[in-house]
Amino acid sequence: MNNEPSGEYYDYTKTMKPERPWLVPWHQKYVYRIMHAIRGGTGTRSADPVMAAGRPPGNRYVFGDGKIAELFLTFEDGLEVVKRVHRLTCGAPQIVLLTGWQFEGHDSKYPSWACVNKHLKRPQDQTPLDSLRWLIREARHYNCLATLHINMFDAYEDSPLFDLYAAKDILAKDKDGKLIVGNRWSGMDCYHVSYTQEWKHGLAQRRIDELIAMVPEIQENHCVYIDAFLGARKAEQKGPISPYLGCSKEEEARTQRKIFRYWRDRDIDVASEHVWAMRVDRFVGLQPHSASQGNLIEDLPDELYCSNPAHFGFTSITEPEGFQERFWLEFLPWFYKNHPAGKADRQTMIDGANICMPALWCKEPTLIAYSKDGYTGKTWTLPADWENVKKVGVWKVCPDGCKPLQELNVAGGNLNLNIAKGETLKISPISK
Repeated sequence: MNNEPSGEYYDYTKTMKPERPWLVPWHQKYVYRIMHAIRGGTGTRSADPVMAAGRPPGNRYVFGDGKIAELFLTFEDGLEVVKRVHRLTCGAPQIVLLTGWQFEGHDSKYPSWACVNKHLKRPQDQTPLDSLRWLIREARHYNCLATLHINMFDAYEDSPLFDLYAAKDILAKDKDGKLIVGNRWSGMDCYHVSYTQEWKHGLAQRRIDELIAMVPEIQENHCVYIDAFLGARKAEQKGPISPYLGCSKEEEARTQRKIFRYWRDRDIDVASEHVWAMRVDRFVGLQPHSASQGNLIEDLPDELYCSNPAHFGFTSITEPEGFQERFWLEFLPWFYKNHPAGKADRQTMIDGANICMPALWCKEPTLIAYSKDGYTGKTWTLPADWENVKKVGVWKVCPDGCKPLQELNVAGGNLNLNIAKGETLKISPISK
């Protein structure tokens, strides 16, 4: 094909920078996900009788039936989650991964991305696609880039692309040409895509281009998330994805590099689920963010490759248990160290499960105080650039916005605070 992206390894050690600058500052974003829906299905037929026999009676299905097993959040609900996170974090910059947006929900009908989940539609919109695009655009008003959670590795028999991909030998097969069941998710047999074979037929490129054409907002937001961008099947982690084709793991990794670069040529950064993921390359300089395995990139600066703390999944408008605690005690220090203005010693701002630290994403000077257990009469030393502050306003951070509590005097650059268990306070100067 014309302008074929390179599959060559990128040697990040020469510059310690990405191959091309990231379009999104991932090391200064709070990344989390919304689970909209999980698919359902009926039937008993399976390509793997042993696997089928081992299923619980309630999960003996292979083909989706147009229903969903669980509807968690419509697109309208999704915007309420974004708003709530915005209020609870005092406007922190967000990236939210919309999961279960397609067909009947999460993992439904891959490898196709061609249909938006009808169960998530707003009543006033003509199509579910209209509602999805509305959510992505509206989220921007809350300092949030909403993008799609997709998958380029898995395939299911009820997909409109399944027969085509099987006929073109894109799906993993054994040496005799029989399709291999690679895994089982929610009771459904999961097959796997050879990236190299899909690319050879131009179908990976077509999937990407058609998705961007369908949801141009992901290109405008410059980010997408690829789930399970694995380098092997779980049962045979050292061998080829498809023994029938015999493409080595290195060949598949070369094609994955082409995929990263193809997305980037279209002004989109690709984040993914894992760092290694049975792959032969961490794809440093091509992949900016991983949702897991952050311990495997601790040798790298966050601006090159990161995995942010407090990565939660929302299944309701209300936040998951522990959200505030982990956001303030884990994400706030992480953001602070990655911000150009975060130069002071963070340890002076943290005392066990208590914190009083600048929220540098706020437009006006702002400190956040949080305590897991609460305290009375604790003194914090204010940042050096607050040296002329004599009085501060204190607000309680609540799901429906900040509530004014009191004004406090500052003495000698120190602030004496009382705070309740699990409470978050926003503190800003009143006078200097």
